[in-house]
Amino acid sequence: MGVYPYGMGKPRDDKDAVVDTARDLAEIAAHIGQLKGDANAYLRDPNYTTLRLEAAHSAVEAATIEARRRVRLNEGRDS
Repeated sequence: MGVYPYGMGKPRDDKDAVVDTARDLAEIAAHIGQLKGDANAYLRDPNYTTLRLEAAHSAVEAATIEARRRVRLNEGRDS
């Protein structure tokens, strides 16, 4: 072990940073995988069929309202 200036420890090299970043990314990927598994289990549960249908209906309704808004905006430009 050598002596480094200003009482600092051994300077990190790029390899250490890459290893740390890869470890962090692997942890994040594992967490995302776990969340994906939880979401799939939730969405496949028959108890939530009604909720999924209501969410789909709400999405269609929101898209319809947005489409009508855009039509009104375009009609105002044509005038």
